[in-house]
Amino acid sequence: MCFFTTSSFSQNIKWEKNYSTALKDAQENNKLLLIYFNDGKSPSIERLIKKRIFKSNEFKNISDNIVGLLITEVENNNEHRYNSRVVSGYNSNKVFPSVKVMDFKSKEHLPLLTNFEEANIKLFFSQLKNLLY
Repeated sequence: MCFFTTSSFSQNIKWEKNYSTALKDAQENNKLLLIYFNDGKSPSIERLIKKRIFKSNEFKNISDNIVGLLITEVENNNEHRYNSRVVSGYNSNKVFPSVKVMDFKSKEHLPLLTNFEEANIKLFFSQLKNLLY
């Protein structure tokens, strides 16, 4: 498996593009795994997600406790086939963009966030903080 990282969404979080690397990091460091499913086809929603979630002060305050995994549109090559299993497992309806959070220690997870209206984002942060504390 190849190892890739990107940090274009938030200043405080390291984004992985490989599930096994992100999973290992989350488990070994007792962090939440946040999966951002993004296919690049909804730029206005993606900008909203970056601004209201990933670049928000709320997220920056808890980002040290999170490992980010960026899953882009699944392509038909060996590198992306593995991540297509992540889509099947955590985003079975293939909703892009969307966000999923898991806590492997408690085995709890948040529902897949697919609607990015203000009330849903507030609920997401409330649920995320409950997982952390």
